[in-house]
Amino acid sequence: MSVAEQAVLLASAEFVIAPHGAGLTNLVFCSPGTKVLEIFAPDYLAKHYWIVSNVCGLKHYYLLGEQLAEKYPSKPIDKDIFVNLEKLLDLMKVAKII
Repeated sequence: MSVAEQAVLLASAEFVIAPHGAGLTNLVFCSPGTKVLEIFAPDYLAKHYWIVSNVCGLKHYYLLGEQLAEKYPSKPIDKDIFVNLEKLLDLMKVAKII
């Protein structure tokens, strides 16, 4: 998608559910009140997009993924994320997404 297409899509979104990453920079295109549910690897929590959400008037929530039994990688930010769907649904209810 072009940047313009991404901006239009995010401007019309009522909620955004995404793993932590550079793509969440596009939150700046969201309308105030948009709900953001950011998913993190279990050993990594960052405040970057919480700050963006607050500056833009968005409602930010987060979920920590669960640890997978893996031998790689060593950096927490590079690990795969296992999302417990029950916890995700519970958080979506708290955020009134569903």
